[in-house]
Amino acid sequence: MKILHITTNYPTPEYPIFGIFVKEQVESLRNLGLDCDVLYCDRKGRGKWMYITYIPRIWWRILTGHYDLIHCHHALTAMLLMCTGWPLFKKCVVSFQNDPTTEWSVMNVFGIIHPFFDAIILKNTSPYLERSKTVYLPNGCNQDFFRPIEREVCIARLGLDAGKRYILYMDSNKWGRTQKRQDRFDATVELLRSKYGHTDVEAVKLFNTPREEIPYYFNACAMHMLSSDFEGSPNSVKECMCCNVPVVSTDVGNVKDMIGDIPGCYVVDQFTAEALAKAADQVLTSDKPFSGRERFLAKGYSMEAVAGRLFDLYKDVCI
Repeated sequence: MKILHITTNYPTPEYPIFGIFVKEQVESLRNLGLDCDVLYCDRKGRGKWMYITYIPRIWWRILTGHYDLIHCHHALTAMLLMCTGWPLFKKCVVSFQNDPTTEWSVMNVFGIIHPFFDAIILKNTSPYLERSKTVYLPNGCNQDFFRPIEREVCIARLGLDAGKRYILYMDSNKWGRTQKRQDRFDATVELLRSKYGHTDVEAVKLFNTPREEIPYYFNACAMHMLSSDFEGSPNSVKECMCCNVPVVSTDVGNVKDMIGDIPGCYVVDQFTAEALAKAADQVLTSDKPFSGRERFLAKGYSMEAVAGRLFDLYKDVCI
């Protein structure tokens, strides 16, 4: 089976973890024997109108590539593909990266795309899952790369202070995204110091950090805090769980499905610094070692398990 993956998110030397989840998913499919090509629609620094120039490129690639199936990552690439007319002649799948209500929400993109695609993948729990052709399939996590490492080793490698307890904030975008709510994260850390007396806490903020360093930062931290307004299926939560690092999060995307029943993790319904600080205080004052990795992986979030389900979906679509 030969697949063309079209994406607006993909790692480059300048942005090493931007869209890394797409690259890793493609590699996991290649490991299963699929023939996968990638067309990256990159417009960084060149304006959104740059995307229009990819329409003829997509059309020509499909014409000459003899693909069995086209997989669009993000609703935007699905719209670009529709402009070529190929969904009328080729089997097509699209993965939303956020809930359809927040991904390109200026219009009813889901309603426009739905008739022309053979399968629509959502990464989060959503009322849209009740629609035909729609499946719930979050990204997998590389549990071999993201693994527990001794905190002392990580602290020494990164030059951090062994006397501090670090709280992780992460954004794959070089400049940060407003939906991640860094302001809410900062207010939460300040509350932990002023209200709860955790004067030893310190923030670690990762933006576009080299991939090979990330497991060390995760394992150096006491917890990961996700303060976002919305998400799809945040990969940093999966990666921290594989590193045995507890997570405190707002109730976004599929976070509650992933960690809501794992002791030592907390998902708060109120999107406030006060609610996050109260939950984070429970992590910081707990005397029980956190051990959520195996329970998390048992839910089927490994890279191999997700690749197998995606391969089955491809086969169903191509029948």
